[in-house]
Amino acid sequence: MDSWGKTDRPLITIVVPVYQTYEFLRECVASVLQQTYENLEIILVDDGSTDGAGILCDEYAEKDGRVHVIHQKNKGLMAARNAGLAQGRGTYFAFVDSDDVVSPAYIEKLYALILKYDADIAACAFVKRRTKLAAENSGNFKEVCMSSRQMLRQWHGKYKKYETVMWNKLYHQKVLKENGLMAHFRECRRYEDVLVSHLLVENAEKIALTACPLYFYRSRERSLTTEKVSREKVEQNLWAQRKRMEFFVKNRYWRSCCKLWKGYLLHRLMFAYQLLKL
Repeated sequence: MDSWGKTDRPLITIVVPVYQTYEFLRECVASVLQQTYENLEIILVDDGSTDGAGILCDEYAEKDGRVHVIHQKNKGLMAARNAGLAQGRGTYFAFVDSDDVVSPAYIEKLYALILKYDADIAACAFVKRRTKLAAENSGNFKEVCMSSRQMLRQWHGKYKKYETVMWNKLYHQKVLKENGLMAHFRECRRYEDVLVSHLLVENAEKIALTACPLYFYRSRERSLTTEKVSREKVEQNLWAQRKRMEFFVKNRYWRSCCKLWKGYLLHRLMFAYQLLKL
């Protein structure tokens, strides 16, 4: 056993929702399997793929005992995450989108951050896939740890880039499973992270952040975040933002409320202009 005591380290579950990403899935899963943290459980959730991605998931499960597969009808990203969360046995959970890749040290460094600061959530910086660098191997990256209240009071501030997305973080399982969070968001199909990110922070006592880029995302023309604007998409986006603002008003995070209102109004103007062009 080395100085980390690897055989005594907790099980960490990585959930990978999979939908129509056959052409990217091999690279994604390879990066997950290459993690330096050894005590892993990897759950691939095939959310009704019709492009062969589900078959590829089964092939990985046959080759590696750490990999488990869930097949379900298409229900959306959050439902896929929740399916993995329900089956996962880990003390900690991480989420990786199936068209993205992660550094080999993704879990190792986030877990080390949790231990260092006794945190419930650890988050890292992320960059686009095409700008993937070896920079994550350096140890000269800024770190900060905040209480849940401190994080929510500065929401959309200096650490805005770390906040909303779910896939740049390692969570203690209690953060994800408290307050009926799984059931509440099971059928959410769009803008899931906008709806849930602040609630996860509320469930944590401390959140640790590192500027080290450990997650590399891919922008795709047909991805949910870059698809052509539509009235339905606009309405769902604005609804998710309003739900988030209701939380901040209810809990009297007034400075954060002001920032969120500004962003909401800018989105309304932007969407109005885009819809006029349709």
